[in-house]
Amino acid sequence: MVDAAEILHNPGLLKLELMRRGLRVPPATLERLRPEARDGKFASHAVFGNAWDLDLVLPGQVWAAVPVHPRLVQSSPYALEGDAAALTITTREAPDLAVPVKARAPSAFFAGATSGGVPYGRIGTVHGPYLALSPTNRCQFLASDDRCRFCGVGEHGLHDLVPVADIVEAVRVARAEHRVDMVHLSIGHIGGEDGGVRLLEPYVHALKKHFDVLVAVDALPPATDGWIDRTYGMGADLVSYNLEIFDPARFERICKGPARIVGRQRFLDALGYATTVFPAGAIACHLIVGLEPLASTLDGVRTLIDAGVVPVLPVYRPFKGRDLRADPDVERFEPTLAELSELYAELWRRARKRRLPLGLVRDIATVTTPIESRFFETERRGVWSRMADAFAGSRLGRKTSARLSDLRRALRVRDVSLTDP
Repeated sequence: MVDAAEILHNPGLLKLELMRRGLRVPPATLERLRPEARDGKFASHAVFGNAWDLDLVLPGQVWAAVPVHPRLVQSSPYALEGDAAALTITTREAPDLAVPVKARAPSAFFAGATSGGVPYGRIGTVHGPYLALSPTNRCQFLASDDRCRFCGVGEHGLHDLVPVADIVEAVRVARAEHRVDMVHLSIGHIGGEDGGVRLLEPYVHALKKHFDVLVAVDALPPATDGWIDRTYGMGADLVSYNLEIFDPARFERICKGPARIVGRQRFLDALGYATTVFPAGAIACHLIVGLEPLASTLDGVRTLIDAGVVPVLPVYRPFKGRDLRADPDVERFEPTLAELSELYAELWRRARKRRLPLGLVRDIATVTTPIESRFFETERRGVWSRMADAFAGSRLGRKTSARLSDLRRALRVRDVSLTDP
């Protein structure tokens, strides 16, 4: 059992609790921060994130996207109090304590559209310094039984390929508001053996040309390793092949398309090969917490880290209205806060032991990031141990410069014919 005082004083625990249980916000404050709340509705602009969230900056510059829709947070013990100049979070479970936070209204990014008329919110999302874009949200799994059961992309409102210039424009608009160090490019299954690399290549080239920025690619593993070499060579600084579910049987049941077309072993093989191409810490894999027994997720964390892959562990919650609680074929698991704390603590301990850098996956409001797992390590309390942890946190979480990343690529990559691998 984790007590309320410990939660409020630990940014990692507080972020996790707020994302799981939500935050009660007075109507006047909510209308100021989310003007659409006046009509009792929240915009459905988010593609990758939840449209019912409010972005908060917690102590330690920890970003958290927190559910605030009144219908979803009635039972939450957490409340936002104060005004714009001095906001605090309180809890019914420790009424004498309060934590200062900052709130960020939805980005102006969501009010704009591409030159072709596609709303920016349909091709991506912004949560503080996190910017994710998808040149197309079409996926061949969407309209079939192969669809991933948790996927929140609707079959309506799909967009065809967005011009490269429009993606560059979207990045420029987002960066005009505040600093964005990395752009995440995502793509679903569009057929072919390249896993989407060929389609994303001109976008990566354009972003590298116009901005001093890191670029992450989130795609299905390609059929052959040559496409992984090309993914790095074309300018990607980080690649994610997201297995989502580590347990083999549940992976086949929940991720039918990827299981049938790609196969679980190909995910693991591609991730392993990518560690020989990309710098340490530049290969990631999502495992959704709550869609399989926690012991299975823990096995996945250990397997991935031992292979040099950074695990990213989002806790399952309803995504853009798609709620697996209504799906009788998908068993869900509800780990306690103490169990989740141990999961993230094990991630930190394992990464620290292997000296696996965690700094590339950071400042993401919608998930507890790997570097934030340091907040859950509570085993060692001595002064020297705390100093060692602080040093390890600084080293493992060190930010990567886009220019240094590009220099490494220039020294390692030899230009060859751009014909298919």
